[in-house]
Amino acid sequence: MPKCHIRDDVQREEEEIRYLYEIANVLKGFLEKRGFRAEPAFGVKISTSPLLSEEVRPFYRDYISNEKQHGYRSLHITFFDESAKCYMEMQLRTKDMDDIAEIGSANHLGYEKKQESERARRDAIPEGECVYFDEAYERVRKLQQLELAKVDVNMFSAVNNSLINDGCGLYRGRLILPYEHLSRFQNDLID
Repeated sequence: MPKCHIRDDVQREEEEIRYLYEIANVLKGFLEKRGFRAEPAFGVKISTSPLLSEEVRPFYRDYISNEKQHGYRSLHITFFDESAKCYMEMQLRTKDMDDIAEIGSANHLGYEKKQESERARRDAIPEGECVYFDEAYERVRKLQQLELAKVDVNMFSAVNNSLINDGCGLYRGRLILPYEHLSRFQNDLID
């Protein structure tokens, strides 16, 4: 909502959240008419908001009524695209929620730094105890050392290992590079 419509910040936030849930209530039906199938959330972060209709409640993970640490708030719903035969997740947020998620206290960069330090620990399973874990751990370690600016998979561009743009949020720390795009480099990793 533009600030000129409602000047009071609290009222504006309440109105934006009301509109957000209104969109959530019709989104499932709208996309199902266009070849998408909503996937159940299987009880994860069930909404307690009276603004979300009972009909769509089982499909949403509600991080607004179940706010996470660092102020992260969003409504998540997953769809299966019958045409492309793949899943996609939609996240519904207000502008303020998006700012907190992308550049504020809940941004992925801080989260990824924490995850990176946790992944660096090897104390969960001692080396030699599980050959499969050892192999997976070594692959992840080598993936983290890739010079992404030198890898050309015709999918993303990288200025360096920090400035990466694939158009859909590739972050080095998450290691979400699809296997099919890296498979031609897998032998380079083993050497």
